[in-house]
Amino acid sequence: MLVLYAGGSASGKSEAAEAAAVCAAKAAGSPLIYLATMERGGREAEARIEKHRAQRAEKGFVTIECARAVHELSLPANAAVLLEDLGNLVGNELFSPEADAHSEEDILRALNESLLSLEAKCGQLILVGALLSEEPRYADPDTERYVRIFSALQNALAARAEAVYLAELGTLRCLKRKEDV
Repeated sequence: MLVLYAGGSASGKSEAAEAAAVCAAKAAGSPLIYLATMERGGREAEARIEKHRAQRAEKGFVTIECARAVHELSLPANAAVLLEDLGNLVGNELFSPEADAHSEEDILRALNESLLSLEAKCGQLILVGALLSEEPRYADPDTERYVRIFSALQNALAARAEAVYLAELGTLRCLKRKEDV
């Protein structure tokens, strides 16, 4: 089962996704995995990582750090997996040294296949996405490339997800549920 939570910065999407993952793991009696995609590096990143770890310390998550190639992970059967977040995963792949040799279509296809493979290993995969404005256009071509790939990937994931939620101003709205399809 695939579920997507999207929203802007500080919208409440991460908290809602964490709560959903905890409930899914409890209901299924399955392991609870927090898949952290942020690459380590620098004091600011380390402080952010520690802040997030402290925020979920009492929730029962086992944290796995994996900045790229999430399909290569070995996971416990039927685990409830929260991937935080899709934007980091896209950026890590897009700005990797190997990415220059690949087209946008190749990168998008590889990310989609990697997430499909990860989803097949999980009882439930919960993704934390974002809202990116495509207008006005960004001056930097790398940023525009990122937005195109991220948007295409998140839209494809939303289309196949069993549920999609949008967090705005602390309010969570269901955009799609399996029974609505």
